[in-house]
Amino acid sequence: MSSLGRVVSVLRSGTYVLRQAGTKSGLRSAGSDSHVGPSYRQMPCVAKKPIFQAELLSGFMWFWILWHFWHTPEAVFGHFPYPDPSQWTDEELGIPRDEE
Repeated sequence: MSSLGRVVSVLRSGTYVLRQAGTKSGLRSAGSDSHVGPSYRQMPCVAKKPIFQAELLSGFMWFWILWHFWHTPEAVFGHFPYPDPSQWTDEELGIPRDEE
């Protein structure tokens, strides 16, 4: 009998969810500045605020990258000194011996 009660409670909650889903509207609002209307074969008209924000963010990004290239180059190039290739022997380079 308890399993029948569980089935009934699950069905009741399921019908409640389905009834609530039908009452919600499907219209979503993304805010006043972020939506750009559709345009056919025309460049979209974008406000100055998003352009300024994008340029400010990209400027800060490049500042961050170049600052760290200058101040911590070992993060990119490695922590050890680069080996001098002129000091390598033919054996280390895999060059066979000259047979005379």
